[in-house]
Amino acid sequence: MRVRLGSASAIVLAIALCGACSEKGAVKAQAAAAPQAEKITAVGCPVAGPATGCLTIMANGKAYDLAGASPAVDMSRNVGVSVTGRSAGETSACGVKLTDVKVDYLGIACEAPT
Repeated sequence: MRVRLGSASAIVLAIALCGACSEKGAVKAQAAAAPQAEKITAVGCPVAGPATGCLTIMANGKAYDLAGASPAVDMSRNVGVSVTGRSAGETSACGVKLTDVKVDYLGIACEAPT
C-alpha cells in the first residue's frame, strides 16, 4: 500500500506541476502574440496640425502626433527635430499617436509658425 500511495502522490504532483507549466506557456504565448509597438523615427520641422491644438511631424508619408512628447516640443526655436517614439497603430485627428517620445533639436532652420 505504501508504494501505491507514494506513486499516486507522485502522479498527482506531476500533474499539478505540468498544469503550472502550461499556464506559464500560455502567458508567454499571449505576450508573444500581442502586437509590439512599432519604433518610429521622424526627422523634420514640427508644424501645427490639421486640428486645433495639434502638433505634428511628417515622415514616410504619414503625420505623427507629437502631443505625447514630454517636455513638449518648443516651436519658438524654429528648428527641425529628430523624434523617436513608439506607435501601436492608434491614430488621432492629429496623426499617428506616439508614446515614449524623445525629441532632439537639430541645426536645421524651419519656417516660423504661422
